[in-house]
Amino acid sequence: MKISYLVTSICAAISLPAVAQVQQHAPEPTQMESQDTPADPTFSGFKIGADTDWRRTTVHYGLPRLSSVIDRRKDGIGYSLHLGYDNQVGQSFVIGSEVAIGRSDTNLSADEALGVYTLKPRWSLDVSSRAGFLVEPQILLYGRVGYSLLRVREKTDFRAVTTSDVKAKGTENGFLFGGGIETAVYSGLFLRAEYNKIDYGNGLTTSKVLFGINAGF
Repeated sequence: MKISYLVTSICAAISLPAVAQVQQHAPEPTQMESQDTPADPTFSGFKIGADTDWRRTTVHYGLPRLSSVIDRRKDGIGYSLHLGYDNQVGQSFVIGSEVAIGRSDTNLSADEALGVYTLKPRWSLDVSSRAGFLVEPQILLYGRVGYSLLRVREKTDFRAVTTSDVKAKGTENGFLFGGGIETAVYSGLFLRAEYNKIDYGNGLTTSKVLFGINAGF
């Protein structure tokens, strides 16, 4: 009995320092949990992306060659690529700028007694700035203002064979304004929906509802 008691005491004395050493080097649960917690997304940095849009083009102006007036609106689909930079100020505000190149295949025409007039808006270049606030760490509401250039083609087909048809190309320009919502679905990946309107003057306007995706870097 004395021998077994002595052996038991020696084993207990040896195991206590080992247990204490394991407990000393064991990681704290709070540290592990903090390492596994993902950081809030940031809207700062460069972004490149693509948009598709539903647009309504409205035109109203005189056609002196046909002694008439064109008053039409046409719905169509467009698309664009954009590059921009955003700066997140603190935890609540975001400001940025963007350049977008887009295209549409919408045609507007007026069929009159003297002939047919056709307007074809094509390529566009938009330069804009935006500012907004974060309603949640990953959700941004913003407004946008900017300037737009639009390449257009015009053609007048006269019914009289003695009169030559007229073709022309030009660039319209006007102010852009609108607003939208953007959400960070993952770190560096953003989805957005936006409405904007562009008044090119001279009776030509375009309204767009855009849906896009951005990659941040």
